[in-house]
Amino acid sequence: MGDILVLKNDIFDLPQAAEAEIREIAPELNLEVLDSKTDYFQALKDSEIVFGWPKTELIKEAENLKWLHLPSAGVDRYANKEIYQNKDIILTNSSGVYGKPIAEHVFAMIMAHNRNLIDYAYNKKEKKWQRENKIKDFFDSTVGILGFGDIGSTIARRAKAWGAKVLALKRTMTESPDYVDHIYLNKDLDKLLKRSDYLILTLPGTPETENMITERELKIMKDSAFIVNIGRGSLIKQADLVKALTENWIAGAGLDVTDPEPLPEESKLWELENVILTPHTAGFSPTNDQRRFEIFRDNLKHYLNNEALLNQVDFKLKY
Repeated sequence: MGDILVLKNDIFDLPQAAEAEIREIAPELNLEVLDSKTDYFQALKDSEIVFGWPKTELIKEAENLKWLHLPSAGVDRYANKEIYQNKDIILTNSSGVYGKPIAEHVFAMIMAHNRNLIDYAYNKKEKKWQRENKIKDFFDSTVGILGFGDIGSTIARRAKAWGAKVLALKRTMTESPDYVDHIYLNKDLDKLLKRSDYLILTLPGTPETENMITERELKIMKDSAFIVNIGRGSLIKQADLVKALTENWIAGAGLDVTDPEPLPEESKLWELENVILTPHTAGFSPTNDQRRFEIFRDNLKHYLNNEALLNQVDFKLKY
């Protein structure tokens, strides 16, 4: 057995008692907890288990690495076996951590759009008491969700509880849970788009999902529709989205992810009044660190017992 390396950064830390718990579970392993801004190259080379986001250009030098656990649900550049010396590498993620905070962020964007809260914030700066009459109801609306993992299903439950019809898009057909009105397969995306008042994208960024929403799909949607993207910026062809928002093919968009990130200053998305932008913060929560650690802790026990790990990433599917 080799070492365990935990790489902290500005948005990922270990809870106070976590180090002691790791040492209790694996007393035979040396645990190092380092800030990712420091020089961790030698520690990475020595480690068998890493919890964090090591630089991908350094991973190739990690000859002892057998298991990498990411604090994120998205795996992006890590789902590539070419960056690892060990082709039997186990890659796991923190799926299951982010559903609740992201669902709240999604509905914050929708309600800000529906109730004109952005306009009122601008009016407040100017001390202008002016009513905005373009109000939309969420109840009795139809919500289409692309991607039905932890995040998509968490959003669906809340949308149903607020009185919406819920449609979901999946790669394979399953029985609809009681909080989903209809499940569509990928080939029936157009049917979902035509019905949706709100389109919520929760999919990972993969070759299969890149540019899933282009001019063609945007023109199929209702002109009153509102898009929320909390998956990856690559899901939507951004130039087409700008055109759709400028020419009012759709009513607006709430974007927590863009392509590229950070969003360049010259992007027209900054200027569009029907766009709500946040800098990839939908998943932020003060309780994330505890939930991330619990997944790693349980997997560490499985790993030491030579058992299958939870949240294993499929390198072919890229999630």
